[in-house]
Amino acid sequence: MDIEQFLKEYENIDINFLERGQLEVFREIFFEHGMLDKALEVSEVIYENNKEDEGAIVSYVDNLMHLGKKDEALMVLFNAEKTAQILLLEGLIYKYDFLFDVAEEKFKQAKLLVKDDEDLKALIDVELANVYVEVGRGDDALELSYKMFNENNNIDNFIEVTNNLLSLGKFEDVVDFYNQYGIEYEDAEIYFSLAYAHNQLKDLDKSKEFLLKTVALDNENLDAYMHLGFMSKGQEAIKYLEKYLDLQGLSKNVYIQLTSLYKQEKRYNDIRTMVKEILTIMGIDNDSLYIAINALKELYEAEKVFEIYQGYDIIKEDSSLLALALLALSEEEDYADFVEKEIKKHRPFLYNEATYPEILSNVYELTASATIKRYLHDFLAEQAMNSSYENFNNNHTNSACSCDGENCDECDCDSCK
Repeated sequence: MDIEQFLKEYENIDINFLERGQLEVFREIFFEHGMLDKALEVSEVIYENNKEDEGAIVSYVDNLMHLGKKDEALMVLFNAEKTAQILLLEGLIYKYDFLFDVAEEKFKQAKLLVKDDEDLKALIDVELANVYVEVGRGDDALELSYKMFNENNNIDNFIEVTNNLLSLGKFEDVVDFYNQYGIEYEDAEIYFSLAYAHNQLKDLDKSKEFLLKTVALDNENLDAYMHLGFMSKGQEAIKYLEKYLDLQGLSKNVYIQLTSLYKQEKRYNDIRTMVKEILTIMGIDNDSLYIAINALKELYEAEKVFEIYQGYDIIKEDSSLLALALLALSEEEDYADFVEKEIKKHRPFLYNEATYPEILSNVYELTASATIKRYLHDFLAEQAMNSSYENFNNNHTNSACSCDGENCDECDCDSCK
């Protein structure tokens, strides 16, 4: 029976008189088809007829939360007998609401009520560890995850320990823990964690080895392909970055890197194709325009950069985008006068961009403009002054008396001896 036929027949049924088993089948059908309001209607009937049943309560609360009815869900839980499962659900709702202290207390209460259900206990411990991480108690989270692993050294608990070690920046410990306990696990998530740890330890060969193991098990891992692309060279790098894009990855840095690689390989038409695709796939926004202008700059196609610059006002509202466009145009004599006018118009907005002095230099070389010369002189003079001031401050701080002029007789610093 298709869903439309089912709905027609459902409308003629008084669900208040159905057995619970039949109601649960109906609810599952509604969930499968994304009809959450209908599913809630059924869940409520089950709950009203079974208010003391934990399963009915949990299903009803889950349905309410799927629809964002948090307050109603909390009221149902408030009126329920406080079992481990009920307290866990309360904790999850408070955690979702960023009330981590309340969530922690609920999880701890839930643990006290767990008897023989090891899976439930493990789930509570994981959520408690997550709360510790959220409030900056990473060491407590790590201690708890080690305890979980010692009690049950399965892959889930291994991953929990690894994640907590990573969050604390204990990269050598990640590698040691894997070598001691994790060799037997063939898991993409674990391999990616090892790749990241080795990368942070500057062991790039090992990092790449684990990235390759990651994609061997998970050939849709966007992050792994991106990192492989940045760690590789030439055609190999292109292969990984193109795979990343095939999987619908949209990192601006990937497009910029791929542009550079295409240029190195003299694949200029691929750059042009990429520009067309990016403006279609991503639409017109700051990132897509940045990628397109950067690519056209690499091709020295200033005319197309000019067309884009004239066509989209949002370029003038983003200083990095504005600087990139003007830098591209400043490299072509035909646009030097135009860029000079734009610099005069947007100078304060451009001032802190790293490429600002390069734009000024390019325009001055092409126009010998006295105004641009003055802008460049003022900029370089201010930079030199700031550098001198910073050096003075550093030297002054290093030689200053630690007693600040008080109790000098008791001070051993060089200034007071």
